[in-house]
Amino acid sequence: MAAEPGSDAAWEERWAPYDEETYARALAYVPPGAVVVDIGAGDLRFARRLAARAGLVYAVERRAELLAGAAAWLSQVDNVRVVCADACEWPFPPGLDAAVLLMRHCARVHFALYRRRLAAAGGRWLITNARWRMGVECIDLSAPARPYACAPVGWYACRCGATGFRVGPVEALTEAALTEITEVEDCPECKDGRSSLRLP
Repeated sequence: MAAEPGSDAAWEERWAPYDEETYARALAYVPPGAVVVDIGAGDLRFARRLAARAGLVYAVERRAELLAGAAAWLSQVDNVRVVCADACEWPFPPGLDAAVLLMRHCARVHFALYRRRLAAAGGRWLITNARWRMGVECIDLSAPARPYACAPVGWYACRCGATGFRVGPVEALTEAALTEITEVEDCPECKDGRSSLRLP
């Protein structure tokens, strides 16, 4: 039976499940034995995969009804902690290595918040499809970001979650400008207030 249009269940049916390729790509970025938080864990379909690779998984989901069917599986694993809470408010525990944020519909303000909180908890990698809204990337939080004003012509991805193409003179359009992504901070979206979080 199909979910009622406009309901949370309808949203979940349409947007939450990813294909096996997306899950495999995200999982490949997780270091074996890592301590990982799965943000927006839903029905735990990705947490189940993580449990086989990670040392400890915090599966954070705000909707209790999505977690209801997981009790039998959870009784068989000892490295998954299910947290029924809003990840925007739940305090990330210290000692995290990574977070997985498979949420194409994630608002930039939430992306920036998760990124900042993961870094504060000692995390190094944010594995996500939220910034570009496609594919999966692994963001190294320990890597320095360039000030937007110093970024070369080409694609950029900002710590606030914004992405775009920095324009410039035609002669600056090289192969690298078209294929490489520069991590930046203080992009135009940070400065004009469209992203409400300033990040260190």
